[in-house]
Amino acid sequence: MEKRWPKVGEKLVHRFRKSPGEAVAEVVSVNRKTGVVSVRVGNEVYSSLSSAAKAVSGASANGWTYWGLKKQVPPGQRC
Repeated sequence: MEKRWPKVGEKLVHRFRKSPGEAVAEVVSVNRKTGVVSVRVGNEVYSSLSSAAKAVSGASANGWTYWGLKKQVPPGQRC
């Protein structure tokens, strides 16, 4: 599955499944060479999508999937 590269200033939204509400992250930098995307959630800047996802959810997560930049592949359907 291909991931979509965000643009600086873009708002990424994660909608919670089990409770109403959403988390919003603003992209502050994108480095395609290293694959690093930094985002701001509230007043805090995170050096990666995954670290921002973990701060919001309280659990480790694939940041690309969490923020909707890459579709999650169901188990058993991996390439």
